[in-house]
Amino acid sequence: MKIKNIISVLSALFVTVSALTHSFVSVSAEQYQNQKDEVVMLVNEQRTANGKAILYESALLNQAAQVRAEELISSFSHTRPDGRKSFTAFTDLGGTYMAIGENIAFGYPTEADVMNGWMNSEGHRANILSDAYSAMGVGVATDGASLYWVQLFTDGKNLTSIYTLGNINRDTVTNATDASLVLRDAADKGAGNSGILNRMQRNFADVNQNQKADSEDASVILRYAAYVGAGGTNSIENF
Repeated sequence: MKIKNIISVLSALFVTVSALTHSFVSVSAEQYQNQKDEVVMLVNEQRTANGKAILYESALLNQAAQVRAEELISSFSHTRPDGRKSFTAFTDLGGTYMAIGENIAFGYPTEADVMNGWMNSEGHRANILSDAYSAMGVGVATDGASLYWVQLFTDGKNLTSIYTLGNINRDTVTNATDASLVLRDAADKGAGNSGILNRMQRNFADVNQNQKADSEDASVILRYAAYVGAGGTNSIENF
């Protein structure tokens, strides 16, 4: 196993980067969003276990991390193929930050495997548990043989979460569509299958906070959607 850690401080900007490699198997492209969500869940489990605040998943950071993951195929480095620093993938998209960090890896077949690799490397672990960050994104890419992973962390300035309580289809609106997904997931699981939602989505679907996403949550979502449609302004947490 080869590990490379680089830590940089640039003026008021806090920038950390770390890279990891391992043997691999390939994973199909349609699994990428589930993989991204699962990596965020695993990060937050580690942060909770270590007394740290959880991070939220940002669409802009996911987008930048995906750019970086695809770039790693041709150049496995914290320097981009055009010679610029890795974090410019985020600023190119309009992102701003006071603190930013990147973990990269390739060859790990699952989310759990790559997280285990990162957590057992001092530089990667430091990024994952840093108090400097409040948001993260994940990128996953493959060239047909190798699987490439990126975690991108920032302080979260001017970013929002791609999920909110009750909103599980990432469209920023909690409505009947979300309720329908919860019901379909519950029915699929009731039939003995794995369900149609991933762990992250079920976490945000559990609006009554009883550790499961089911018809009761769907009912709350529907009632909240009707409330907002009638001009209500309270958040779903205070509904």
